[in-house]
Order: sequence, then structure tokens, then C-alpha cells
Amino acid sequence: MKNFKMPGLDAIILGALFALMLAWGPFYAKFIAPPPPPGRAGASMTNAVSSGSATGMLAGAVSNGVAAASGKPAELRASKPEAEALGTNQTVATPPPVAPAPAVAVSHANPERKVMLTNGVMRLTLTSWGGGIAATELSRYPETRKNASEPVALDFSDEPALTYEGLAGLDAGADYTITVVSNGTTARLEARTADGLRVVRTIALTDRYRVRVEDSFVNGGAATAALPAHALMLGSMRMLKGESVVSGMAYLGIDSLPSTGGDGVRYWSRKGTFSSDLTIADYFDEEPRRGHGCVGKPALTHPLPTSIRQHIARDMDWVAVKNKFFVQILAPHDGTAGVDLIVDRKQSPGESPDDPRTWDAVAVPKRVAAAARFAARSLAPGETYTRSMSYYVGPKELSSLRALGNHQAEIMDFGMFRWLCEGLVWSLKGIYALLPNYGVAVILLTLIVRIIFWPLTHKGTESMKRMQALQPKLAELKEKYKDKPQKLQQETMALYKENKINPLGGCLPMVIQIPVFFALFSVLRSAIEMRFAPFLWVGDLSEPENLLAGMLPFGLSLNILPLFMAATQAWQQHLTPTGGDPAQQKMMMFMPVIMLMFLYNMPAALVLYWTANQVLMIVQLLRQKRMAPSLKPA
Repeated sequence: MKNFKMPGLDAIILGALFALMLAWGPFYAKFIAPPPPPGRAGASMTNAVSSGSATGMLAGAVSNGVAAASGKPAELRASKPEAEALGTNQTVATPPPVAPAPAVAVSHANPERKVMLTNGVMRLTLTSWGGGIAATELSRYPETRKNASEPVALDFSDEPALTYEGLAGLDAGADYTITVVSNGTTARLEARTADGLRVVRTIALTDRYRVRVEDSFVNGGAATAALPAHALMLGSMRMLKGESVVSGMAYLGIDSLPSTGGDGVRYWSRKGTFSSDLTIADYFDEEPRRGHGCVGKPALTHPLPTSIRQHIARDMDWVAVKNKFFVQILAPHDGTAGVDLIVDRKQSPGESPDDPRTWDAVAVPKRVAAAARFAARSLAPGETYTRSMSYYVGPKELSSLRALGNHQAEIMDFGMFRWLCEGLVWSLKGIYALLPNYGVAVILLTLIVRIIFWPLTHKGTESMKRMQALQPKLAELKEKYKDKPQKLQQETMALYKENKINPLGGCLPMVIQIPVFFALFSVLRSAIEMRFAPFLWVGDLSEPENLLAGMLPFGLSLNILPLFMAATQAWQQHLTPTGGDPAQQKMMMFMPVIMLMFLYNMPAALVLYWTANQVLMIVQLLRQKRMAPSLKPA
């Protein structure tokens, strides 16, 4: 014990923060993030290196460890159709995954007829085959950054949205008549069965991206008509043209709101924090492997299915299908009797069903869809049953989603910092209204945050300066009480108290930025405002810069902002008083490298925020450096 030296409290705190930063990746992957990209066992690191990013290498190591050591499931599997008969909140057990049955071609007696409805901000293409929506065009949002004249088109032609399943003669195989009324904003669609049952559907565009849907089932026959249990489809969602994959960002997802039980919005694409709920990814997996923790997961006995349809037997208020920036939300006024999760996964090149070494251990969605389920009912002769629904198809725009009510704005998935995320969205939009550039808005937002927290950061920096000036006395105490660690700790704290030094004060400048940093990270994952927002040489603030992509070897691309951020952070660390603790100084030397690895492939807006924050901190430190330290401030 004679050689034992008490580490500085700042060093302990910074060590804890450093450990938390390193632990964030596994924590995010386990509890928050969508499944990592697919790859062969043992090949994650290779894929990461070929991607050319330092963060990719870290992510590869994490995912490799998860897949090989812990086997954490991120997959999902097809379920029995009979699951819809259950009335519990649980999903049914499923057999080993098998290849999905080939799609059955639907034949129609009449040629397809398409009509369009428009209200100025969107255009719906309706099809007579199944009476659904074949496509949606959003005129205010360009398809790609380089092709601003073409609007975003959500293509549902493979399985049109709002088509029925399980209603013979009224489903996707039926031929509907279509009549457009109300200046091209409303359509009336009608189909009937041979026994006299018919459905009259009204689709009306209301404000912005909201659609009113009303289906009236009329029994025109002489006998009681049965409406069997059936489903109403939402269109398929995929990654849009030109979108790149950013590590840690959730793109494709299915959300729903349970009608009973007081539960909040259920995000089926990810596991809630400290939750054991099954996810889309779990349902791809074999049942014995689902829901396991970090250890004890059995090995795969079958390759993952390429697609699944999992029934969730629970009443829901609404169901949503989304990609990075756009969403469909179907909200029947009387709710649903359950939902079906419909997902296709990506397949790694070279995956062979006969070679377990090539099997993907993780299912990554490439297409998501959903179906709202409805219970069976009967109609007496002449009886009419009307189902009214609200259907939103458009951008993940906070103001539009909040207007829908009933927690539908929570599809933004802002998490525990929701209040802060929403404040950031409103603040950025407010600044943008005055200075129409989101890069400038991010910088000004950073300045506002610094001004708000100026007293705390100023006090923290002054505390570090006083701590630095106190080092000679601390060195004397360490020498005097080198054999008495308890006494050393007591005398050290007494010295801090005498000189009005808060040992935790030096950490304030970093700690107070963490909630804003993670909130902005969540905003960039969903908010439409940053899509294709330019700033100087950056073409899209919602994604990495990706300069010289395809021109550099090994698939590398150049991101300038993270390099500038690392340089500014190194300068800031040089200017920041460290209290003379060698361990703390060595630890802080690695922070710019760690942040460079963490942020290199992150959205440019996030890196811009952190860089602007570092520059403002440098200005503050240069100003304070002119002032001589005082051990006993007045």
C-alpha cells in the first residue's frame, strides 16, 4: 500500500465518461438500434474495413462479438396464419423457417384503370384492381438531390395500399369501378360479389397529407352475408433512391399503438430500453433463439427465411409503416383486432442454404409492410356496415403528425429526449424561417445552447483553472500523506472546500452537451427538414459528406467536417486546464481520435454541431486564459 496513489477525482469521472462512450455502441446495438448489416459469421470486421470507415470497424467488432459470443438475435420468422384466432397479447409459436410460398398471380376480368387525386401537395394514384392506392407522389420533396424536378414517389404497385385480404370478390383480385368527384380530390370506388355483397369506398384528400377513407359494406342479397376475418393492407416501404446507410440510424420500421393496457407506442423494429419484448428481428429467428440475453443462445439450425408475416393478436388504435423520412399511418376509428408485420430481409451475396457458414445470423429489412386485422361479422339482408378510417401518407414532419393526435407524432421515435428533440426541431425551423439555410441554423442553435449554459461552463472552466493552480499544494499533500490514503482524501477535500473548488466542475462543459448531442442524433434519424439541406460544400446535412465517393480505393470516401472537428477538439483539449493529473492528460489526448472514429460516418449536421461547439469553447477558453487563476475567488 505504500506506493498507492489516489487518482484525481477528475480522472475518475473522465474515466467513467470514457467507459460510457465505449459502452454506448453495444448498449445502442442491444437496446435501441435496428439490426446491424448482414454478414457471414466472422466476416463483420472484413466488411467494416472494406467500407472504409473507422466507425465501421468498431461496429463490425461489436456486431461480430454479438453474433459470435453472445448470439443476440436480430432476426425474425414467419408465423402461422392461425395466429389471428388468438385473443391474447402474445404471438404464436412458429415452426422452423422455410422458404416462402411463391406469390399467386391475380387475374382480372377487366383492364386496369388508374385515376389520380391531388390537393396540391400530394397526388394519389388509385387503381381499379383491388380499389387501392398504387402510388403516392409528394410534390414538395424531390426524389433525389440531383433530380429536384422529380417528386418523391412511394410505389405501392406490387401490393397497393388499402386493399383487402380475405374478402373474396372484394379483395386485390376484384375489379372496382372508380368515379372521381369534388374537383379531383375525392373518388368513389365500388365492387360487388356474386351473392349481392358490395362495398362502396370513398377516398377523399383533406388537408395536406391526410386522407379520409370510408368503406360501406352493403348486403343486397336475400340471405345473411358473412364478412370473414380479414385484413387491410398498408403499402410497402423501402429505402428511397440515393439514400445511403449511416451506422446507428433506423430506416425501415413498423409502429403501432395498443388500444388497451396503457402501453405506449410499440416500435417493432427495435427493442425498448431494458425490455424483453420481441422485435421484427426476433421473429425471423428460430423460436428457441428468441428473446435470449447476451449468452446461451443456441446455434442456427436453418437459414433465416427471406420474408416473414407475423400476426400480433392485440387490439390497436393505429399501425404505421415507415422509412427514413416518410410514413403511412392507418387509424380506423374503431381500431383494429390486430396487426400483421410483413418484412423481407436482405440476403448476403453467396448465402447458401446448404452451407451454415454462409448463413446470415442477422436479418436486416429491405422491405416492410403491415396489415390491419378486423374481426368477422355478419350482415342481415339490406344491412349496411360502415368503417371509417384516417390514412396519413407523407413526410415525417412533426407539425403534420402532431395534428393527427393520439400519439401519432411518436412515430418520430425521439426516445427519452423527446421533449428536447421536439424543441430542437421547432428551434431549427424557427431559425431557418429567418435565415433559410439549415447549416447556419445548426451553428446558431449551437451558439444559443452555449449562451444558455454559459454560466455553468464558465464556472466549470474556472474551477479547472483553480484546480490547476492548486497543484503544488496537492502535490505537497500527496507527499505528506503518501502512506495514509484515507487522510490524503480528507485533506484534499478540505483543500477543495477552503478554495471553493468543485471537483466535478471540470466535467460540466462536456456533460451538459451530451443530452443535446443525442437529441440532435435522434432528430437527424427522422426529421424531414434536414433531407437534402445543403451547407457550403456539404450537399445533404442528413448524411455524411461522402466526397470523392467511388474515386478513392477500398470504397473510401472523404468527410472533411469530422477531420476539422478532431483538429478543433485537439486544440480545445490543449487549452483546457487538466489539473496536472497525468492519467487525465493521457486520457484526454485520445478524445479527438475517439470522437473522429465515432462521428466520421455520422450525418454532417451532427458533426457540424459538435464542431461549432468546439470552436465556441475555444473562444471561451482563450478569453478566460487571459485571466490569472485565483485560489480564493471573491
